[in-house]
Amino acid sequence: MLKRIIAAICLLFLVAWALPKVLLVRIEPWEIGVRRSLTGGIAEEDFHFGYQFSMPLVHSYYRLPRTLQYLDYRESPGGEAKSLEVRTSGNNVIFVDVTVPWRIKHHEAWRIVREGFIDTYPAKVQSTATGILRETLASMNNLDIYDTDKRQATAEKILPRLNEALAQYHVEAESVVIRAIRFRPEYEQKLQDKQYFIVQGKLDEAKRKESVAVQETDTLEKSIEKDINLKREEWNKKIEELKTKFELEIATIQAQAVKYDREERSKADAFHATAKADGDLAEAKAEALGERLKARALASNAGRTFSAITAAENFQLGDIQLNSNDPTFLMRFGSMKAWREFFMAR
Repeated sequence: MLKRIIAAICLLFLVAWALPKVLLVRIEPWEIGVRRSLTGGIAEEDFHFGYQFSMPLVHSYYRLPRTLQYLDYRESPGGEAKSLEVRTSGNNVIFVDVTVPWRIKHHEAWRIVREGFIDTYPAKVQSTATGILRETLASMNNLDIYDTDKRQATAEKILPRLNEALAQYHVEAESVVIRAIRFRPEYEQKLQDKQYFIVQGKLDEAKRKESVAVQETDTLEKSIEKDINLKREEWNKKIEELKTKFELEIATIQAQAVKYDREERSKADAFHATAKADGDLAEAKAEALGERLKARALASNAGRTFSAITAAENFQLGDIQLNSNDPTFLMRFGSMKAWREFFMAR
């Protein structure tokens, strides 16, 4: 029983491993898959990156490139590729290095297979692009070739015409890049000489214009300098006139100020002298009146008493030596009568 279970598991594992290998096809990220069926023919859809269903012996897949393809016209050292040779409207042969990146249109790879272009569409794209490029570039003349803007404009005109022609093969060009344009060596030298003379002529013309411009500039500078000097003299004159006018006005104001100062000072001095004299007189009169009143007050009994009291307050005996053996001591100095007569002069 166990052996049967193990055998069944192994069988299931082998089937699970082999079935995707048999029924699925992997489409890579850089590929577009187109499925062909024995019963239904070409499927009307493009198959993209991932695993796609494929019945053995019934389905088969064509693989077309999803990435950009390049038509590159340029000289290579080994001679494998050459520049595009074009005869211009001026009957000159030019060699153009140009690159055209292109790709299969989105959801149209199956149409290439159905219409039978699977093996021939790259060659058809190249032949169509070569014809359109030669036809459009042939309309350029020598001057257009040396003008960058005109070369760019010609390249921009090529792209819509090219895509219109390539639409029948279900591809489209991304851009047209013109990298270089050359003439035959002998004609290239002639063109270079011609360009040199043209450039030299333009340089001479530029120098002539520069000389004229320098002369005009010098003349204009002298005219401007003359105007500036005239204006400077005019303004200096106005400044001097205003300065003189203001100096006279300032001198007049200063004289008036000095006169006013002296007048006011003399008035103030006179008033001060008069006021001082009146004050001195009033002070003298007050002192005289005070002395009279003081003398009158001191002459009265009360005044004499006040004088005696004041004298007594200010009286200082100092260091006095008395002789007690003198019989007249108490009579001359110790009695109240003697002191009263001393202080009150009675």
